[in-house]
Amino acid sequence: MDDFVLFLMLGLAGSAGPAHIGFRLLAHRHHRDRGWPFAEGTEDGQWGYSAWLMKRGYARDADRDMGFFGFWAMLSGWIAAVAIACAAVMIVMRQYP
Repeated sequence: MDDFVLFLMLGLAGSAGPAHIGFRLLAHRHHRDRGWPFAEGTEDGQWGYSAWLMKRGYARDADRDMGFFGFWAMLSGWIAAVAIACAAVMIVMRQYP
């Protein structure tokens, strides 16, 4: 159970989840303020926009700030995704002593 809590805290409640949400909000605001067109389905800044950032979609329109926000949103999003996957595998495997 300790491993599950570790992955959960590091990936979701620790730093990666809040960092992803924060950088996603900053990237969306910056994107909107610059007047750049949004990819279809990403206008609302929610999960579609997260997926777009994590696929490095920001690189096409990137200026220095967008590159910074987009990179950290992408990195922390992937860390959170890996943590969720690890936590799910731990639950399924039930290999706790």
